[in-house]
Amino acid sequence: MNTKEKILNAALKLYNEKGFVSVTSRHIADNMGISAGNLHYHFKHTDDIAKELFDRLAVEFDVLIANLKEGTRLSDGSMDSVLDKSFFITYTYRFIFLNFTEIVQRIPSIKKVYIDINSRRQAEFGTIFQHYIENGIFRDDIPPTILPLFVRNIF
Repeated sequence: MNTKEKILNAALKLYNEKGFVSVTSRHIADNMGISAGNLHYHFKHTDDIAKELFDRLAVEFDVLIANLKEGTRLSDGSMDSVLDKSFFITYTYRFIFLNFTEIVQRIPSIKKVYIDINSRRQAEFGTIFQHYIENGIFRDDIPPTILPLFVRNIF
């Protein structure tokens, strides 16, 4: 594992343990036993670390959703598997969810990406659930006005 990956792993661990606003680049460097200068060689700003971790979170969900969209049938337990993976990803990057307000205030570019992702995800889930309704996996008597609310709630 290269130094950049080690920095990301150490930061993720510290952010999850102590919270985003409580962790500085010096904390991360000290935790790793490297100099702050070495850390800043790989990430100019501490916020760049959080941005990279947010991007990784988004990619992991992209893969999960892509796999869900590829499946034409749900077998017994497959929806449970998707939910388990979703919860695992959420738990892995829990500092983002727990400290989201502070993160987007400090790193506004994450807010824009989140809004785009949120919109795309809701549309993706709407398509997936519509497919499930058409194939008899979900009930077909869900009113059209309720389905978007259901999608938003699930997402």
